[in-house]
Amino acid sequence: MDVRFSGQALYCQISRAELETLSSGRSVDLIVSLPRHRSFRVSLRPSIMSADRGGWQLESDPTGIWLTIPRAELEQLGQTETFAERLMREFPVSSTQQIQVILEAVPDTQPDESSVIEITPPHDSAE
Repeated sequence: MDVRFSGQALYCQISRAELETLSSGRSVDLIVSLPRHRSFRVSLRPSIMSADRGGWQLESDPTGIWLTIPRAELEQLGQTETFAERLMREFPVSSTQQIQVILEAVPDTQPDESSVIEITPPHDSAE
């Protein structure tokens, strides 16, 4: 699992194998080791409850973030083999702010199938 924070958004990107783990009822964790023998955990957990009955939950404390997602919605991901698929949900953080959580299941690719484009700024001709 890869996790990114951007503004008021939390992006969680999982592989198809991790999606299968979630769909089978088990959690997926990312643990980042920190100085002074501490760690930060991001944990994704499936819920048997539907979205309208509280299946989506976001909890946090200084040691981590726990995201619970309805299992029925997780099972909808991974239906294609070539495209990334997303679930998105907003959670209130105050009376005026929200954080958007984006869970993205990415297709499994072989190392030679992925491509990277590097863009470098033009050099100043005065150098």
